[in-house]
Amino acid sequence: MTSPVKSCSLDAVPTSLVREYVDVLLPYLTSMVNASLTQGRLPISQRHAIVTPLLKKAGIDSADMANFRPVSNISFVSKVVERAVANQLTEYLSANNLLPCFLSVYRKKHSTETAMLRVVSDTLMAADERQFTLLGILDLSAAFDCVDHTILMQRLRAGFGVTDVALQ
Repeated sequence: MTSPVKSCSLDAVPTSLVREYVDVLLPYLTSMVNASLTQGRLPISQRHAIVTPLLKKAGIDSADMANFRPVSNISFVSKVVERAVANQLTEYLSANNLLPCFLSVYRKKHSTETAMLRVVSDTLMAADERQFTLLGILDLSAAFDCVDHTILMQRLRAGFGVTDVALQ
């Protein structure tokens, strides 16, 4: 019920209708989510997306395809499964203290604002103690484009204990 009421043209039924009849549909949705998690894949009917290229920043050269990023519009059921996976993984990582303490992304009550407040607070505390502050800033906007998937899989297995279907 916390999902947005947006629908995708891939949805067989409008999201508003699913929400209206959630009591009737919940056992079927739950079964589909559980089957997806157990098998490590979505049902064939949910393995589609409408991909739209969006310009990364306003004003940059639209003739250069490298300036676009793909945005996938997926079905409501796919979003529900995606949210279930994200929730389970986040709970697992939190319960096992596997998240770095200063990681702000994808965490409740953490944001770029809380990260900036921490930096400002640490800087002011250092100044109060007459210490210097050096700040190295990196632009990691395209960092995910450079991830070596073999190394990622090894880190998930060895460092985080993700195995079997979840790793696949």
